[in-house]
Order: sequence, then C-alpha cells, then structure tokens
Amino acid sequence: MEMKNAYDALILAGGRGARLGGKDKGWIMWDGLPLIEHALAALAKQDPPPARILISANRNVDAYQQTGHVVVMDDRPDFTGPLAGIEAGLMRCKKNHLLVIPCDAPRLPADLFEKLQEALTEHPNALAAYAVTSESAQPLCCLLKPSVAGALGKQLDAGQHAAQTWLDRLEAIPVQFDDASSFTNFNTPEVIQAQRNPS
Repeated sequence: MEMKNAYDALILAGGRGARLGGKDKGWIMWDGLPLIEHALAALAKQDPPPARILISANRNVDAYQQTGHVVVMDDRPDFTGPLAGIEAGLMRCKKNHLLVIPCDAPRLPADLFEKLQEALTEHPNALAAYAVTSESAQPLCCLLKPSVAGALGKQLDAGQHAAQTWLDRLEAIPVQFDDASSFTNFNTPEVIQAQRNPS
C-alpha cells in the first residue's frame, strides 16, 4: 500500500566547497558528526520521513555510499552548481515529490516537509514550494513535483544556474518559516567557528 504524501529527499553535497578551501562540506565536522549525518538526521525528523533519500555528490562518492543511501552524480561536467545536482536527483525521481535540502544546514526545522507540502496542497497547480525567512529566501530548501525536470534541463542548457531564478519562473510558492537561524548555512570557516563557540 502506498503511503499518503510519500516523497523522496535529495541532500545537496556536490559542490566545490570553494568557501571552505575546497573541502567537501558533507564531511566537515560539527557537534561531533559530519554535516551529512546532520542532514540525514534532519530528514529523519520530518513527518513523515522520506520514502527514499538520494545524496548529490561529485567527490568522495564511496564515503557517501557508506551512509546506505543512493548517491547521484551530476550529469553535467565542471560543478555547474546545485541545480545540476537537483537535475540529477529528478532524473531518478519519476513519481514522488522531491524534497531538496543542502548538506550544510544542520538545524533545519522538523516541519519543513509538512509546511511545504501544505502549500502545494493548497495550490494544486503549483509545481514547487520553497522556504523563506524574515532574513532571506532559501531556494535550496524546496519541494518539487517531478514534472519540473524538463524546465530545469532547459534552463541549465541555456547556461542559467541560479536556483531562485528557476523557482521564480516556475511560480513556486514561498512558504514562511519563523526561525531564520534554523536555515543557517555552515559554508564558511567563520560561520562554522561561530557555531562551535556561540557567544
């Protein structure tokens, strides 16, 4: 029997890590665990948890496979950004909605899927929903219908790699979350150090 609201999840861990000196963000340690483990824990807290988890990775693929989840690599060369990772995930997600999260946001809210799914239920013609806070939009925390894959491929073919631009073209639904700090990206040494030693 199919679960109501069954969905897949994609953890984006395929970037260059340019702001971290080229380190693979998924394996940066914080609070005793690598960030990829925090991302998996954040997904486990969702209600319901995802039916399947994919990890977008272009380096250390064997290490990511040790998590027990499917690893997908970009179909496009040269680290063209997170949209290429999302495209690779969508290619393997033909039926279920796809919840996308970055690997470097270890404090994501436990109701991320629930609130994004509510938005798509309330707007049945919408193709996507994404998180926003009082501080900024979070286009890489989004819930996608699998039918968006074609539009994404066309945008990437045109050399356009901005996630927010793509979501705007899809007329994606912005969903407000109150706690901006839960979306903090641990993507620079300064941020990681500050989170280890909060003032």
